[in-house]
Amino acid sequence: MKNIFLYAPRESESFRRVEDAMRQLPFSNTMITLPPGSRFESPLCLHLRSNDVIVLFALDDDDVGELLALRDEYESFRIVLIMDNQCKISNSRYSHLLPRFVAFLDDTIDEATEFLTNMFNKENLYDHIQERKQP
Repeated sequence: MKNIFLYAPRESESFRRVEDAMRQLPFSNTMITLPPGSRFESPLCLHLRSNDVIVLFALDDDDVGELLALRDEYESFRIVLIMDNQCKISNSRYSHLLPRFVAFLDDTIDEATEFLTNMFNKENLYDHIQERKQP
């Protein structure tokens, strides 16, 4: 895992809370926030690589629909989905995004940050083992 990208279909206070929480992670220097609503057309998207993680944030059903419409842009990446509130999401369409992990802000963002930290630590361990195997 080289980078973590954060994206939302639109700007919101909840999105900024997620961004703030992600910036507290020990590997936050590898996090790139894509401009909300940029539809993956930002020059920052040129940094996306197939082994990267993309954290998608959805405020409500409309955002889930927008993310589904953009699925071709990010489907080859490892997806973590964070949604604002379970009450604002009225169906399970979000499962079509094929996220590796789903979290809701009305629960806690700690579960998502813990998942990302574990993912990052496992990959660093794997990279370290591979480096030691090479002469």
